[in-house]
Amino acid sequence: MRNRILQLLVTLAAGALLAGSPLQAQDAQSRLWDSAIAGDTLGIRQALAAGAKTDSLDVRRNPNGRLALNWAAWHNRVPAIEMLLAMGAPIEAENRTGFTALHHAAEAGSLEAARALLAAGADPRHANKAGRTPAVTAREQGNEEVAALIEESAKAAEQ
Repeated sequence: MRNRILQLLVTLAAGALLAGSPLQAQDAQSRLWDSAIAGDTLGIRQALAAGAKTDSLDVRRNPNGRLALNWAAWHNRVPAIEMLLAMGAPIEAENRTGFTALHHAAEAGSLEAARALLAAGADPRHANKAGRTPAVTAREQGNEEVAALIEESAKAAEQ
């Protein structure tokens, strides 16, 4: 009996810890965004299977919003980027200011994410609503290595 009570308490404690986790959000859409932030590819797959949409804009933290792909790019989560693209996430989708996932990778200095997006076909010349390309965005943030990568890709695309 004592072991059974102890088991129950451990189970309840574990459940309470998980309930506070952002990856255990109530709705599928929030789970998708949170999984993209965390780089949790299983969570992404489960959220999409539960009805989340890859083209839905997350405005919980920022009024301009971010798509799941943008969150993955911002946080340099290459496996999540690859998963989202494989599951149909639009690579050139924009937030309210015209930022694509490549803009967010550039802004955050997420070099590997920028590489993955460019390899998948992201447009390095895509200007946001203020007329700034991802390379300009990277330079504004002091992310010179990301800017150089994007500029090199833009030059290659012109040839």
